[in-house]
Amino acid sequence: MIRLRQLLTLSIILGLVVSLGAGCNKTVSEPSSSSTQDEPMEISVAIWDLTQNIVDSDPLLKKLEQKLNIKIKPIEIMSSDYVQLLQMWASSDQLPDIFAVDALGTQYYRNWISQGVIKSVPENLDAYPHLESYLSNLEIQDLKENGKLYSIPRKTYDNTDYNVLDRVVAYRWDLAQKAGITKEPETWNEFRIMLKAIVDKDPEHTKIDGLSSSTLLLGGLFWLYGSPAATSDGSGSDFKWIKEDDKFIPAVFSKNSIASLRLLRDFYTSGLIDPDLPSTKGEVSFDKFAQGKVAAFITSDGTRSVDRNIYKNRWLELHPDDKTFYDKIKLLKPLKSLDGNRYHAVFNSFWSESYISAKVDDKKMDRILQLFDYLNTPEFLEMKRFGLQGTDYTKSGDTITALHPDIDLFTKYPSIYTMFNLLDWDGMFKLNPAYTNVSAEGHQALQELIDFSMKTTTKQTFDRRLTYLSTPTKDGFSIYDNDDMVKVMLSSKPVEVIWQEIIDGYKAKGLDKMIAEVNARAKEMGIE
Repeated sequence: MIRLRQLLTLSIILGLVVSLGAGCNKTVSEPSSSSTQDEPMEISVAIWDLTQNIVDSDPLLKKLEQKLNIKIKPIEIMSSDYVQLLQMWASSDQLPDIFAVDALGTQYYRNWISQGVIKSVPENLDAYPHLESYLSNLEIQDLKENGKLYSIPRKTYDNTDYNVLDRVVAYRWDLAQKAGITKEPETWNEFRIMLKAIVDKDPEHTKIDGLSSSTLLLGGLFWLYGSPAATSDGSGSDFKWIKEDDKFIPAVFSKNSIASLRLLRDFYTSGLIDPDLPSTKGEVSFDKFAQGKVAAFITSDGTRSVDRNIYKNRWLELHPDDKTFYDKIKLLKPLKSLDGNRYHAVFNSFWSESYISAKVDDKKMDRILQLFDYLNTPEFLEMKRFGLQGTDYTKSGDTITALHPDIDLFTKYPSIYTMFNLLDWDGMFKLNPAYTNVSAEGHQALQELIDFSMKTTTKQTFDRRLTYLSTPTKDGFSIYDNDDMVKVMLSSKPVEVIWQEIIDGYKAKGLDKMIAEVNARAKEMGIE
């Protein structure tokens, strides 16, 4: 009996040794393998409009949750107040597990790091190879603070050449032709003449106005005339530095900026900008354009926005049998600027970042990293791009065929629109004709704009290192150029007078001191 017990004990020990040895030699497993035996782990997530676009019945969301054995808990946050809400939650220890915000370079971002509000991404990502590959991008690696990465930037495009799609102007070419215009505008003056003709002739008798937008997008168009590098994403901290008169200054304060502001004022006082633009929010400009109440509008996200927000969701409701939308509208090609060159807005190859709350424990952190890792796998990207195999597409080898190319997957599976962009906006794929959420005509218009821009535009010289540079004054300095543009546009004072008042306001906040600090640091860094 004793001998039998000894043999059994030895057998158990050997079994444990083999098991442990196998564990040590185990290769990186699929994200679900380490979590399927547990109860689903709840992960709270705050992204713009997630609560409106995520539903438990969404089969793609279910697949994601089952794969990782998680349950997504959406936290309501709107595009109108997300920054204020997140700062409030951070100060009251109420941050969700994951949240998205465009915070890089801001004072509150640095405060979150110093106060231990957000977790850094582990240096060793061997267990998450797809996430590791995604973060290996040099532009992302340059964002490290003290050798650590505190955010996961949400990539938009491969490079900034494609930022031309981040501020797209669509205009009613059919109304322009009815108003007597025979040539698409190539200069600012021609664009002005076209808008004036449409507004004056009012071909459809809708009391049409000129250009509409949200105020956040306004600078992405008008700065291109005088100071192209002044284009910003609205965060207040992404301002770019140019060298003027042997000194680095924020591009928005270039001596050439005044030309853009005069142009803006001229458009407004001539009745070529929708008078409601300063208060326009959300999708109001989409409604007005589809209804023929404005001749043009500025949007972001290229023809995906035009195609989805105008053509599919509005135009076809008003004109169910009209398939000639892209004959009636055109995308404004980059116009010649003050110096004779053509420019497009320039931001980053990514927009906004995902953050992980410092409150999550090691177990949840692992599951969150599994989530981000899975979001960059071929399996997930195929589902994100094409839907459910057998339902939305078929696959033969590497060839994928959409079964219902006219169906908007963003509408069918609303989680794609928000939750599935947690890691990556997947902008490059949206340029691919295989991307069915844009019509064939939309793809053609998109490609024409890209081709024109690639051949004809240039970029104003600036050094991105200065944008993210930290100095005592710069760390707390914000420039809200779109708000400033609206002040100039609406003011009854001469443009030069109101602009100088705005500059003086920034000087009172330490503008000159910041410029001196940045130039001193630039010299130390060998930036010329």
